[in-house]
Amino acid sequence: MAQTPPEFIKRLTDISQYNGRQFGRLQLLYEEENKFHQTARTYQGYWALSDAFKCFFLETAEISNVHGRPQVTAPLSEHYGLMVPRIVHAFRYICGAEHLAEYGYPLQALTVLRNIFDSLVLTSAVLQKWTDFYSIEGVTPGKAFDERAALALRRRTEHAVRLKMTGSDSGLSQTAQEDLALVDKVYDHEVHGARLSLANATSYLRGQRGLSIVPQFEEKQMAAFFNRLSDTAWMLHRLLPLLQPPKIELPAPWAEKWRALDDSFRYLINELTVQLGKTIGASAVEFVEAKFPFNEHSTFPL
Repeated sequence: MAQTPPEFIKRLTDISQYNGRQFGRLQLLYEEENKFHQTARTYQGYWALSDAFKCFFLETAEISNVHGRPQVTAPLSEHYGLMVPRIVHAFRYICGAEHLAEYGYPLQALTVLRNIFDSLVLTSAVLQKWTDFYSIEGVTPGKAFDERAALALRRRTEHAVRLKMTGSDSGLSQTAQEDLALVDKVYDHEVHGARLSLANATSYLRGQRGLSIVPQFEEKQMAAFFNRLSDTAWMLHRLLPLLQPPKIELPAPWAEKWRALDDSFRYLINELTVQLGKTIGASAVEFVEAKFPFNEHSTFPL
């Protein structure tokens, strides 16, 4: 049946009336999301670090455009242009995951973090010259694109990078390797089949309580998201200095802020071990410091 746009909208609006309001049942969902948001925001330490990081990222982009790029006198390599979008998209993914988590969907937000965690690991490997941007995209320069060959190259590259970054060839302690493997498994459980989310339905399946549709705050879920958010944001923070063109460093106040944030990430993540006795805190610190070995004086190396 042909419909005009107004007719299309009216029909949907008419069937969604509740208590005299258009789409009225959504009010319950909005109210619960806002309640969740208010509770999530009580974790002030995590948000202070995250918000400070986001401010610094925006400041870095501004200073790079105003201070760094005008000093560039020779063309930058093509690899710089391949890196910058990966840095920007990582930031956008982190912002998107935060919004998803703070309004009631922390486990779903983990699936977003998994994607950007993997991307940052690959980016760091490129910047340490263990692979290149073409290989991680499955592209062989000078050859016609073949989808099957590209997929095979991406898989080989990702496998080799994982061994070097988190696996048996990483040089990380056995505890760190095991903890990182567990983090990878947790990510997989939610990304593939939403197994963490479904595990929360156990009481419902046993007939012990109903199954909530709207968000309900659970501290363990939010803590799991915050911990992985901190790891991932720190990884991205460690890559930010590489936006500095070769041999061109940003002003000293920028470097001081970078160090302050770097210290804050290390402190907060390590508290999982210091305060709670969980080895993942120390393992995450070991991983980031070893596999993202950049500092405020690092400049683009390719």
